[in-house]
Amino acid sequence: MEARCYLLAEGRLSERPLPDAASLVEVAAAADGAWVDVTSAGAAELQSLLKPLDLHPLQLLRCTDAAASPGVAVFGDCLLVEYPAFLEGDDESTGFLTVLLRAPLLVTVRHGKIPALDELGRNLILAEAPPLLHLAQLLYMIIDEVADSTVAGQIALRDDIGRTARVMAESPAAVAADELAGLRARAEGLVSLVENQLYCVTGLRASDHPALQEPHRKAYIDDLVAEAEIAQRSLYRLEVRVENLFSDYQAAGSDRIERRLRLLTVVSAITLPLGLIAGLLGMNVGGLPGTGFGAGFGIVVGVMAAIALGEFWFFKRTGWFN
Repeated sequence: MEARCYLLAEGRLSERPLPDAASLVEVAAAADGAWVDVTSAGAAELQSLLKPLDLHPLQLLRCTDAAASPGVAVFGDCLLVEYPAFLEGDDESTGFLTVLLRAPLLVTVRHGKIPALDELGRNLILAEAPPLLHLAQLLYMIIDEVADSTVAGQIALRDDIGRTARVMAESPAAVAADELAGLRARAEGLVSLVENQLYCVTGLRASDHPALQEPHRKAYIDDLVAEAEIAQRSLYRLEVRVENLFSDYQAAGSDRIERRLRLLTVVSAITLPLGLIAGLLGMNVGGLPGTGFGAGFGIVVGVMAAIALGEFWFFKRTGWFN
C-alpha cells in the first residue's frame, strides 16, 4: 500500500510517517486531526487500514469496490463521498476519489492518477500556507482541487475546439472526421463528469453530517456547487460548438461533392454532342457526306472544337465553374 499521512495541529499541516492501523486514530486524536491520502492499495489493505474507523458495512464496501458510484452517504458521524475525478494524461479518462470523514480522521482513496492531490499536500505543508481550522475545511480544499483539474481539462478542450475552428475556416479539407469525433467524445465525457460532480456536491450541501452544519462551513459547499454549475453551463456551450463544427464539416464536404458533380456534369455536357457527331460520322454505311472530300476531317474537327469551346463559354458565363 502507498499512502501519505498529514497531521493537523494548531492550524498547520505537517507530513508524518503513516502509523499502523491500530494506532492511526490515536495519533490523529492526539493532534487536531489527520489526513491519510491512499494513492494505491488493494482491497484487503484498505479494509485493514479502515477497520479502526468502525465503518458501516455499506461504506466499507464502497471504499474497497473498484466500481465508481458517485454520491454521498452519511451514517451517523461518518461521511462518505465518492467524487468523480478528471484523470490527466493522453487518454483523459475518468476516475474517482473516495473521501471518508470521521473526526479526527480524513481519508482519501484514489482510484486512478490524481496528481492534483500531491500538489495540494505539498502546498499545505509550506510555512506560508493558509491556516487550516478543521477537517471540513480540508475536505472542501481537496474537492476544490480535484474540480480545478476538471476545469483545466475543460480549458484544454476549449483551446482545441478553437484551433480546429480556425483550421476549418482556412482549409476545411485539412480537418479529419476522426478529429472532430475525438472532440465530441471529450466534450461528452466532460459533461458527464461535471454532472456527476455537481450531483456529489449537491448531496454534500443537503447532507446532515455534523461537521458541515455550521453556516460558514456550508458556505464552502455552496461555493463548490456554484463552481460546478458554472462548469456545467460552460461545457454545454462547448458541446454546442463541437456540434456546430460537425455541421460546418458536413456542409464543406457536401460542397466539395457538389462541385465535383457539377464539373462532371459540365464535362459530360461538352462531350455528349462531340460523341454524337463522332458516332454519326463513324457509321460504316454508304452516303456519308464528306467521305470523298480531302479537307473533310479537318472541317469536322474544327466544328467539334467550336462546339466544345462554345459550350465551355456558355457554362463559364452562366456560373457553372464558380
